[in-house]
Amino acid sequence: MGILQRYVWWEVFRAFAMALVTMTGIFVLFMVAAQAMGSRMLTPKDVLVLVPYIIPSTLPYTTPVSLLFAVTVVYGRIAGDNEVIAVKAAGLSVMTMIWPTILLGAAVSSLLWLGGRTWIPASAHEAKMVLFRDMEDVVYKFLKRDKQFTLPRSPISIKVRDVEDRLLIKPTFWKKNPDETIATTIQAKTARLHFDVKEKKIVVELEEGVVQNHGAGEEVAILPQGMESFEFPLPDGQGEKGFAFKSVQEYTNAELEERMADARIHLARDRKREAIAVGLLFGAGKIDQAPWGDVKDAFINYSEYVKRTNECETEKQLRTSLAFGSLLFVVLGAPVGIRFAKRDFLSAFMSCFLPIIGIYYPLMLLGINMGKEGTWPPYQALWISNLALALLSGWVYPRIIKY
Repeated sequence: MGILQRYVWWEVFRAFAMALVTMTGIFVLFMVAAQAMGSRMLTPKDVLVLVPYIIPSTLPYTTPVSLLFAVTVVYGRIAGDNEVIAVKAAGLSVMTMIWPTILLGAAVSSLLWLGGRTWIPASAHEAKMVLFRDMEDVVYKFLKRDKQFTLPRSPISIKVRDVEDRLLIKPTFWKKNPDETIATTIQAKTARLHFDVKEKKIVVELEEGVVQNHGAGEEVAILPQGMESFEFPLPDGQGEKGFAFKSVQEYTNAELEERMADARIHLARDRKREAIAVGLLFGAGKIDQAPWGDVKDAFINYSEYVKRTNECETEKQLRTSLAFGSLLFVVLGAPVGIRFAKRDFLSAFMSCFLPIIGIYYPLMLLGINMGKEGTWPPYQALWISNLALALLSGWVYPRIIKY
């Protein structure tokens, strides 16, 4: 790499680093604020622990825009200073100044591709788990300070007289119905809370507890002498979409492959197995013994396994497509920056960014929806947006080479 190429590469890299730090900081600020407002349980210590895990999740979105901003600014300034004309006067092609930046874009895309397979989804899950991991401590702190607390996204409310270490003094628990009316009231002399992540529940140990069920019967029951307990699901912890459990965006590629392999096994076997079982019973004249409930479940679960397969494959293709998009942002941004040499850098950036906002991301969202719904294979649907950028770049480059 010659002096000219090193100079251009360093200028682009420096602008890219500054833009990336700025945009990532803004994204992280908004994401932490949203998490804090949504959970209402984040302490300053939790925020400090949360930030390093949130940063990787923003990179697939801040990195391409930062690259686009860097190349349009740098190449616009270079062209505005007539350095491109000087290069052409020396008998060199404009591509002499562009290919070092394309190598930078390829390197960044490769890093995003590798990170998207392992590091980024794992960090996204850890970011979600930061709050949950310390939830028990946070609940005790709120109860000690406010003497009452309502678990987010949970029908349970708690009020206490005091908190001594991890012991609730004179606690009262209310369980609400979906219409916000109180279904059950539980009072006790003392109580302790235990958050069981593995079993997806909160266990409450009571001493001298009294349970009152509100409703038609208005039943009141005094629990036997000694410690008794009751339990309820973790907040928003129903099924795989619960707060403490992984969403499809939080699985590494290896885990996505495992889920897809498991789903394909069920798709290949379950309905056939139930159909064969019913057929044998029908042939033996024992149709009344046919497990129609199992047959129904097999057909219902079949659609769920199809949905899981589509979601996993869509997520895999999305990660690769987003990573490769960074390279295309560079390929498109460099010639546009040169074309807008006599204007301000903001015009060059917006001239690239507005079509991307209007074309690239809508096509990306369209591909995601079509891939998840199974209307178009994900390996095709998720690449429509990149194809549009490639075609746009192919239209721009001949005009720059003749510049």
